[in-house]
Amino acid sequence: MSSFLSIPAGLAVLLLLLRVHQLYPELTFIQLCQRILGPWLGALISIWYLFHLMMNSAIYLREVGDFMNSQTYVMTPLPVINLLLILVLMWGMYMGLEPIARTAQILFPLCLAFALFLILCLLPQCESQQLKPIMEQGIPKIMEGSLFALSYPFGELAFLLMIFPYVSKKPGLKKSVLLAGLTASVLLSVLLLVSLMVLGPFVTEHSVYTSYMLSKKINIGNFLQRVESLMSTAWIITTFVKTILHFYAFTLGMTQLLRLDNVRTFLGPSFMILFGLIIVSAPNITYYLDTIVHAWIYWDLTDSVVLPLLLLVVYKFRSKGRHSLGPG
Repeated sequence: MSSFLSIPAGLAVLLLLLRVHQLYPELTFIQLCQRILGPWLGALISIWYLFHLMMNSAIYLREVGDFMNSQTYVMTPLPVINLLLILVLMWGMYMGLEPIARTAQILFPLCLAFALFLILCLLPQCESQQLKPIMEQGIPKIMEGSLFALSYPFGELAFLLMIFPYVSKKPGLKKSVLLAGLTASVLLSVLLLVSLMVLGPFVTEHSVYTSYMLSKKINIGNFLQRVESLMSTAWIITTFVKTILHFYAFTLGMTQLLRLDNVRTFLGPSFMILFGLIIVSAPNITYYLDTIVHAWIYWDLTDSVVLPLLLLVVYKFRSKGRHSLGPG
């Protein structure tokens, strides 16, 4: 229930990001901060925002590295896996934003097909009794779950304020963003519902890689089985696209903050910083799940809700001040 309740709140977050973008459609978040808040406060907010983007990139790559190290390449050292992931990331960053977007556009239908395939194959194993009792822990627990569900699909989208100015088809931007947000949130909610009915609430809550476990449950006629590699591929693709967009937003923001001429100028140092952060961000997956995940909710919501609201409020007050002074 929490995931479905978070959908309207998530769409409201997207509307907020779009509204902030519409203040100055040609400016990124870094430029917006300096335009609206002034050079000093704008620079401080920008550093906070960029550090969040960098840490998100490191955490996402660490998630992929831990997954590959624990499930597939068990004997391969984690730093080696992380280095290979960074090399692919470097190549994508060097190619630029448009090739990244084109690649994601090509791979998206494949990932969507894998997700729908997973849901359809697990329908015979769904047991509605697993959903009972409903609202056993009361409204406060549901609201806490809704906050968590709001943060992880929608709270991570603050990086879009760095990407929106480079979208070519501006008139259809709002419709496309809201449709994508609605589709993704409904799909994630359905996947969670299927997981609850197949694995049960306890396993779903404590499983590290839930979709991977679900894919292991597929067995149709003792013939169609062992398809977890498909789901792991889809998950790695989607996480990697999310990572490279966050990292592109970070390097672009640093380029603008430091007033450099080209995004590629900052690629070398940023990749070295990223490699170090991947290693030191979490000693192990248990620390990540018990400590980082719960604290990250508030960081995500700060950057996706609080900071855009701050920009919007300050912009409104400054606009009223200019109008009250009148011409001249």
